[in-house]
Amino acid sequence: MSITSDGSYFEDFTVGDTLVHQRGRTITETDNHMFTSLVMNTAQLHFNQHLVDREPDTYFSGRRVVYGGVVLAFVVGLASEDTSENAIAELEMDNGRHTNPVFHGDTIYAESTVLEKRDSHRPDAGIVKFKLIGKRPDGTVVVEIERSVLIKRKSYFLKNS
Repeated sequence: MSITSDGSYFEDFTVGDTLVHQRGRTITETDNHMFTSLVMNTAQLHFNQHLVDREPDTYFSGRRVVYGGVVLAFVVGLASEDTSENAIAELEMDNGRHTNPVFHGDTIYAESTVLEKRDSHRPDAGIVKFKLIGKRPDGTVVVEIERSVLIKRKSYFLKNS
């Protein structure tokens, strides 16, 4: 019995396909505070309500913004079951940008489009490049990034098992 999905090996991905990941995640204030503290982020917009109350016109009508690292981590996590369950390594994240703010209580979903597939120096794996997008339920994009993952080849593991 396999502990990973049969549909997430290198051979299973096709350039141009978009995977809409089924799970969503509501980001809480606790999530934001924990991550912001762990990475010692000093941008007060993420944790100082007094500041945003004093200048609501500057700070999203007095709302604190979720730290972008939290948003990105959760979007990668939402995509992982479908895209990297058979990964050997996350190789690269590039061309990322936060396109809209995320606030406490917002729910995000993810989708991944296969941009490229290529061989690696390893016979047991290939590289898949995805465009990962995080969205609110209304379709508003909040984050996008290109992500390259070294993924096991099913053919290699079936032949050598």
